[in-house]
Amino acid sequence: MNRIVFPTNENMSYLSKVESSFEESNYLTVLDVTGQNITEVKLIKNTHPHTSDDIIKECKENHFNVLILPNKENLPIEELKENGTSVFIATEHKNVLSTFSDFVQDKLIKVK
Repeated sequence: MNRIVFPTNENMSYLSKVESSFEESNYLTVLDVTGQNITEVKLIKNTHPHTSDDIIKECKENHFNVLILPNKENLPIEELKENGTSVFIATEHKNVLSTFSDFVQDKLIKVK
């Protein structure tokens, strides 16, 4: 199972629009995914981690495997990768479900 995270401001499950950054979002919409199937959708209040260590800790504690953002942020990419979290950029502002579909179809850009 993978946990895929999207920054959102709406409490509309996977119909929420993906926001431009973690800092600007009120919520994190988390998809629990097995293969290409969504098994559960969770909404977590964003704690707004400010430091690299906080971001890594949040991902590690919540077992986030993938972060999906519409813009590249100043994230500790190398440290996230070392802890098993990949970061992808979605160039179009869509809702969570449409962005997840793009992820499954390899249409998103992996940050290296």
